[in-house]
Formats: sequence, structure tokens, C-alpha cells
Amino acid sequence: MTLAFVMLFAGGMLLGGTWSFYRTRKPWWATVAMAALALLCIGVSVWRLQSG
Repeated sequence: MTLAFVMLFAGGMLLGGTWSFYRTRKPWWATVAMAALALLCIGVSVWRLQSG
């Protein structure tokens, strides 16, 4: 359960970083990589919450 909330927090932080990268026109590959990592963290969080 703790891992789920830590991953949710990390995913939210990475999602905010992705938005920052997009707004400051960083390379597209860095923005996509950070977005994928953020979605992976959020996905792990949801999976852990549902599995108990």
C-alpha cells in the first residue's frame, strides 16, 4: 500500500516535470521519455491499489 502512494506521488511529480519540459521546449524525446515514465509510475500505483 505504501508503495502505491509513493509511486503515485512520483508519477505526479514526473507529470509536472513533463509539463515543464513541454513549456520550456526541451527536446521532444526527453518530454516523451518523462511522460512515459510518469504514466508507468501512475500505472504501477493503480495496479498496486487494485491488487491490495
